[in-house]
Amino acid sequence: MVTGDHIETAKKVAIDCGVITKEDAEDHGVVMTGEEFTNAIGPFERVWNDDTENYDINFDNEDLFNTVRKKVKVIARTSSEDKFVLVAGTKKRGGLVAMTGDSITDAEALRKADVGLCMGSGCEVAKDNSDLIILDNDFYSIFRSIKWGRAMFDNVRKFIQF
Repeated sequence: MVTGDHIETAKKVAIDCGVITKEDAEDHGVVMTGEEFTNAIGPFERVWNDDTENYDINFDNEDLFNTVRKKVKVIARTSSEDKFVLVAGTKKRGGLVAMTGDSITDAEALRKADVGLCMGSGCEVAKDNSDLIILDNDFYSIFRSIKWGRAMFDNVRKFIQF
């Protein structure tokens, strides 16, 4: 869970949603701020990739990033740079990333993610950089859209095999 909210708010929401336990909330490596995350992963640089026409990320110590990424579950008080680094670094290590966002600061990470989700009340920049726009501002709609998307994909696959 990556959020711009205060760390105590993020902990409470994460506990209530089942992302972390109360014991995890006290572990420094599981819950951290964006600044702590940046310090923990060490130096990195953005690199323009001519093939994909997008920015990639290079870490001085990729193993350090991977160790932090595997342990952290909640990052609070994040900046747009923190979100981009997490998304780009996770994709670079072979992970799949789905991200929700609704503001201009989320646009770059929404574009970089495998699936970018924006709520209907989000700004136009975020909507333009998203793959999927949830019009009714209900997070349950994300689950429904994935379920129906998979059903359509399976039906198309069965038709092609037929």
